[in-house]
Amino acid sequence: MRLIDQQPVCLECLYGGVEPVCIWPIGVVANGKKRSGDAYGTTGGDVSVIRLSGGMSSMMKGLSDETHLTVVWQLHESRPVKTVFARGWDGKKVGPFASRTPDRLTPIAITDVELLEVEGTTLTVRGLDAIDGTPVLDIKVARKSLEQTRKANRNK
Repeated sequence: MRLIDQQPVCLECLYGGVEPVCIWPIGVVANGKKRSGDAYGTTGGDVSVIRLSGGMSSMMKGLSDETHLTVVWQLHESRPVKTVFARGWDGKKVGPFASRTPDRLTPIAITDVELLEVEGTTLTVRGLDAIDGTPVLDIKVARKSLEQTRKANRNK
């Protein structure tokens, strides 16, 4: 059962019999951020640390050469889903697919961030809207970083 608009909905009815997916986190966010109670957004600054599990060190070759990353993370403190609500930044009435709410059917988020530093398996990034303790599911180079590399290679 899932709560949607404060009403229990059966998972079979909601997802149509599709099997759930198991994903292991590769790390965790440390930044002191929290959800803003009932309000939109998070508390805290714009810089976050991502502590990758030690086993991820062999996956990091070339990472420090990049400028921007896409971070895939779990919305581990989401609240019950609402089908319609006032979107935080403009107040427009929308559903979850037309917003950035952390209260979603599938608790996964994606954010492009600026990579500031890589030290061992610890990444320092700017622009991650995840809260403290958030499980990180994946990291990949962001398009912005790829485009900068392409431009630099054209100018050689």
